[in-house]
Amino acid sequence: MAAATLVSRHPVRVFEAVVAEVRDLSPHFRRITFTGPALQAFGVPGPTLDLRIKLLLPIPGHDLQPPGTPSGLLQAGWYQDWLRQEQPGRGSIRSYTVRDLRHGPASPELDIDFVLHQEPGDHAGPGSRWAQEAEAGCRAWFVGPDATAVTPATPLPEAGINWKPGSAEHVLLAGDETAVPAISSILEALPPHIGGHAFLEVPEAADVLPLATRSGVRITWLDRDGGAAPRGLRLEQAVRGVVERNGGWRSTYAWVGAEAGTVRTLRRCLVAAGVDPKSSEFRGYWSLGKAGSGANGVPVTAPNS
Repeated sequence: MAAATLVSRHPVRVFEAVVAEVRDLSPHFRRITFTGPALQAFGVPGPTLDLRIKLLLPIPGHDLQPPGTPSGLLQAGWYQDWLRQEQPGRGSIRSYTVRDLRHGPASPELDIDFVLHQEPGDHAGPGSRWAQEAEAGCRAWFVGPDATAVTPATPLPEAGINWKPGSAEHVLLAGDETAVPAISSILEALPPHIGGHAFLEVPEAADVLPLATRSGVRITWLDRDGGAAPRGLRLEQAVRGVVERNGGWRSTYAWVGAEAGTVRTLRRCLVAAGVDPKSSEFRGYWSLGKAGSGANGVPVTAPNS
């Protein structure tokens, strides 16, 4: 066949996996480890950083019909095609960060840390419900980077990575519990010459997890004391405080992930201090009163909807 008929593979595909282990890390964090031969083809060149996958969640009592070909291959526009599928086979999609990926002599293992919503007023969406019910042996499907198609020339966002500090040597990372896995993975990959601050807000002190970095980034955990402090307040206070105490923010790369309203507030604060919003990352991981992620969330109409 002529070489002219060859086309570039889409950088992401559907992977089928099996739950190998479920482990509670703290009152609000549950780590689920996936494995399976398909994961041999999962990954990106270099560290995973804030690499996100899209978990495909079935409607309880119904079979899931994953998008793409039977082997999991996808093409451009696959998400729109998925949206056109009929329920209940379509199910739902939720985005999560890869906490760790291990390619050992046995089957590859992929860790995803889930937030278990337990505070007053919380709405347990399909992702949280699935994580609460998951057990070893459960099948799962997710969309993630195809290591056989992703190359060093592939734009990082197309593979699922948004961390792009360029030549910045001073960074600011800020997030609530939904961003803890991404910030943790980023910090573990940073080299020693990078400095700055990382603020992680969690529901309670027992949710502070072991976290190490080779970098010079100062890590500060902020807990809401079991709901005594409103969501986002201590994160906003910490970022405003460090901005007021320190100058030179024009050369800082900011990465912020939290509830959408909190992200908007922090974005205004950091931009006013000199951070370039076009070269930084501000992600609304969820929206208060909505199910789903960021701008894609839909209003919660009933506690069990």
